[in-house]
Order: sequence, then C-alpha cells, then structure tokens
Amino acid sequence: MQKILIYGVGNPYRCDDAVGIKITEELKKRIKKPNITIKSGSIDGLSMLDEILGYDKVLFVDSIKTTDGKPGDIYKIKVNPLKKKPSLSASHGIDFITALRLGREFGYKMPTCIDIYAVEIENNSCFSEECTEKVKASIPQVVERIMKEINKQGNSRQRTRQLKTTNEG
Repeated sequence: MQKILIYGVGNPYRCDDAVGIKITEELKKRIKKPNITIKSGSIDGLSMLDEILGYDKVLFVDSIKTTDGKPGDIYKIKVNPLKKKPSLSASHGIDFITALRLGREFGYKMPTCIDIYAVEIENNSCFSEECTEKVKASIPQVVERIMKEINKQGNSRQRTRQLKTTNEG
C-alpha cells in the first residue's frame, strides 16, 4: 500500500495564506486511511525534507499569488526537481527544489511523486484567521479534488490486485 502524506502549508494568522491549513483540516475529517498522514504548518526548504522522508507520494496544499490568476483559482502543479536549476536565493535560505535534490544526493528515500495543489489568493498580508470569500469558496473544491485523487488511486490499486489474482488462478 502506497504511503501518502498530505501537507497543508501556510500561516494560520495571515488571512488567505492559511488556505492550505484549512483544506487539510477538512481532509482530516474525511480521510481515515492508515496509509495516509495529514499534517499542516509553516515549512521551508530543508525542514521539508524531514517531513516527506519515507513517503511514496506527497501532496502539498498551499497558497499562490500569480500575475494573471483570480482569487480562488485552483492549480495542480507536478513537481519535477530535475527541471529547475538549484537556487540558494529563496527567502528561507534553500528553495524547495534544491532541498529535494539534496535529499536525493544524500541518498534519502524520497517520494516518487510530489504534487502541489495551490489556491490563488487575494490577501496574505493582513492578520486574520479567516480567508477572503473567494478563497474560502475554493476550499470545498480542492477537498473534493484531493478526495477523488486519493479514491481513484485506491480503486486502481484494487483493480490491479484483482486482475493479478484472476490471471494467476
């Protein structure tokens, strides 16, 4: 059974920056599978390595601010650490991709799949424990997308097991 980590990233006191944490809070109410761990917090570069070691798949849930997006837009980003050059100029010292590369170079058991669900935000500068309305409205949509992904994965593994059993017998 694939070991999965769902990690909500953000600051619970910075308005829309808390969206990843709020999504994982909802997922904790719905997902009760022994192979799935759900966590949340503020995380950066090298600290992230400690959290993801030993998992087969990691789903990060975070906020994002782009130039063309509208608050509440939802993105799914597949992470490929081999496509980007390492950088030491991230605001916390070492960026995410560099940390992943270092983990591989050090021989750590790294996840084979890392995806990021990101919600376009409006405000991450004011202090509030509530998200803005458009961002708040996206939370159930992201929860449903992640639930479908988790359930689809479980169903495809079950079908594979049934096919192997049928072919063997």
